[in-house]
Amino acid sequence: MHHLKYFAGFALVAVIASMAGMIQIAAAYPNPIKIQHCFITQPKALSKNASGTQIAYVNGGTKTATHVTFSVAYRNASSSFLRKVTDVGEFAPGAKIDHHFGLYKDVTYAGKTAQCSALAVTWADGTTWHAPSGM
Repeated sequence: MHHLKYFAGFALVAVIASMAGMIQIAAAYPNPIKIQHCFITQPKALSKNASGTQIAYVNGGTKTATHVTFSVAYRNASSSFLRKVTDVGEFAPGAKIDHHFGLYKDVTYAGKTAQCSALAVTWADGTTWHAPSGM
């Protein structure tokens, strides 16, 4: 009976250690989306609002992506904004994608500078990648 307690305790520690290792591996998995550029596009004639957001990126993964969700941060004189946009299509490994989105058309333009990062990817086989918290 005494040996059974030690074995059960050892087994529990081994399970917890292996789970922690899996969590570390998942968090350490690199972002498969490589952003080439991301900026807010200039207003159209006679407008003070931005005309959208341009994001160019490469699918650095090994599978075809079908949904790529980005976080886009932008700041003008009155506010700081953080919004999400999802690109939908079929993006093969190594494919270079350059798309324009209607994101920030409702915001007064204050220059091109934006900060972008990929938050999530859905692959054609149904699996997903998610950025670790804090990205």
